Amino acid sequence: MVTGDSRFSEIIRFGLVGGLATIVQYGLYVVFVNAVGVRAVPSTLISYSISFVLNYILSSYFTFHKRPTAQNGLGFTLSHLVNMGLQTGFVAIFKGLVGPTLALLPALAICIPTNYFLVRFAFTSKLFNKRNNK
Repeated sequence: MVTGDSRFSEIIRFGLVGGLATIVQYGLYVVFVNAVGVRAVPSTLISYSISFVLNYILSSYFTFHKRPTAQNGLGFTLSHLVNMGLQTGFVAIFKGLVGPTLALLPALAICIPTNYFLVRFAFTSKLFNKRNNK
């Protein structure tokens, strides 16, 4: 199921990579805050950055079977910036409907599939892949 070339296998790999990146981000955040003594905001930036690089590398090789390039790296970065904006906007909308504690959940329900299509576009479109790098 994970090693196949089907779209379903690709979606499963996308979820696995995203889940791993989230665990790495949170784990590093906890280490930086508790063991190293770095404040929360810098810890967030450091752990997110490391997780982002890991996510990109694994998305390249494992999820989409592509070599990392500057072009698809740019597409990947842009897709995550769009995703961050969407999440922020949807949280602002949903906090009034379901409260601030639950607002991220419906936002994620919309943004995770959207992010999949944006990232997939970054790795498969001619815009971000001028050469055949499969």
